[in-house]
This record gives sequence, structure tokens and C-alpha cells, in this order.
Amino acid sequence: MRLPILAVLIACATTSLAAVAKDELVYFHGLGAEGCDKHIAWRRNKNIIYEDGVVQWSWGFISAFNNVARVQTPNKTLAPTKVLAYLDKYCRDHPLEPIYGGVEDLITELGGRR
Repeated sequence: MRLPILAVLIACATTSLAAVAKDELVYFHGLGAEGCDKHIAWRRNKNIIYEDGVVQWSWGFISAFNNVARVQTPNKTLAPTKVLAYLDKYCRDHPLEPIYGGVEDLITELGGRR
């Protein structure tokens, strides 16, 4: 059972997605580059390894954002359950979008990127 889950995580870690932001090509790598359809399926199957991985990816993305942003998110604890609940709702509402879009929206909701 662990081997298929490990294979999924390795495949996700090597996934990248290019997005155009303000005339610059930005590459997203890892779990955040996956589609919301996969997020929904993995959460439905209660894939704990995925859940841990996407929370860690999200925290890293938020940290990187705060490192370069003029308006950072508040420095407070962001529980894994909040990250997962936010991404669950985002992905239900936007099943064809990549997961990182939900993390970007979460940053905005937390007070960054005004």
C-alpha cells in the first residue's frame, strides 16, 4: 500500500507547471502544481501522506511569498486543518484549476497581497 502512495508523491514532486504572471514565466513545482481534481480524489481517499505533503508545500509557498512580498501575511500559526479546509473548498469551487491557486487565495485572505 505504501509503494503506490510513494509513487504518487514522487510523481507529484516532479510535476511542474508554468504560469504567466505580469509578463514573466513562473514555474510551479511539486504538489501545488497538481490539479484540484487530484486534490479532491486524494482527499476523498483519505491519503494522509498527500495531506501532509500539500500542507508542507503550502506552508513553504506562503513562506516564500512572505520572503519577497511588500505586504506579508500575519505571523501567526496556520493549522494544517485550516490549510486543508481552505484547499478543499477552493478545489470544489475550481476543480479545473491548479492547487497553488487556492494557496494564493489563502494568502490574500490572510492579509497578504492587498
